[in-house]
Amino acid sequence: MSNPILKVCAAAALVATAPALAQAQNVSYAVKSPISITSFRVNELYTPGTIGTDVEQAPQFVDTDVSVKFVNTGNVAATVVKFSVNAGQSTQLIVDKGTFSHGAQIRHHFAIADPVDASNATCNVAEVTFADGSVWRADPGIASR
Repeated sequence: MSNPILKVCAAAALVATAPALAQAQNVSYAVKSPISITSFRVNELYTPGTIGTDVEQAPQFVDTDVSVKFVNTGNVAATVVKFSVNAGQSTQLIVDKGTFSHGAQIRHHFAIADPVDASNATCNVAEVTFADGSVWRADPGIASR
């Protein structure tokens, strides 16, 4: 092949047919989370304390869920956000999946496995996966809120 155009085309064909190399996942640990929690609330659900029209008993506790409002302050859309809900000795991980664009206000409700004491519950961002494959994780020794 003495023709330089044929050499370039042949090289391009080889590159196009070569298998793509797996990209390494870029993981960063930082104090400041790329997700900002703007509101966190524990919702305690009760049954009414009435039977018919008469008050027969006090309201009965049924379940607990949590509401989280957050904003992606990073430059790349997030696809998975993991929240850590802590209350005393109890810690539960909540995983939210979707497309969370920069600046969009997101509000979601999550069922949780165990009841949470609303008076001392906190919520922190534990991990964020972005659309470009990069991952942010909270520094294990520092709260990410």
